[in-house]
Amino acid sequence: MEKAEVEEKSSANSQEMIKGETPLHYEPSSDNIKESLKIMNEETLQLSEFILQEEKLSKELCVLLKHVLKRLNMSFDLPTNVFPHTSKTQLIILNDEAHLIFTNNKNEVKSKALEYYPPQIILTVASFIIPELSKSLTSYRKRISLRISLFERINQELRNVRNAFGNNPKKLEGDLNSLNNEVKKNKRKKESA
Repeated sequence: MEKAEVEEKSSANSQEMIKGETPLHYEPSSDNIKESLKIMNEETLQLSEFILQEEKLSKELCVLLKHVLKRLNMSFDLPTNVFPHTSKTQLIILNDEAHLIFTNNKNEVKSKALEYYPPQIILTVASFIIPELSKSLTSYRKRISLRISLFERINQELRNVRNAFGNNPKKLEGDLNSLNNEVKKNKRKKESA
């Protein structure tokens, strides 16, 4: 009998707590509330600063990424299981314009610029493509290095042929200097654009 009485009292106390009533022995401290409000105020100020900074940095990442992808003419296939609400998605591509392109199982295509996604999605995309981008840059650098090596060898052989015919090396050197100046001028134009 006593056990049933205890359970009834416990149940009644639980019902009072559920209804939002505070137990009679609890009295809120004014100091506790003031301290909690102070902490909330400080956290809110920091939070708003962090949100602005996160948004700014994520947008900057998108702009830089778009420039790099465009320059390298690269796109990436991304895993479909890491994005929310993509159970019917068969293919996700980040193209060289930094747009996410979703293709579903009905071959319907949706595309939107990466910069319009929330920061957590942008970071997820970046975490998948940065290792691949690193590998691609290494490959790109090797291809350019090979071309430079071939240009140097070809140019050296052409100099040897020119010297064999006895052409004026001073005139050729002047032509090469004006060509170098033209290349530098074009490079500065590209960098300022």
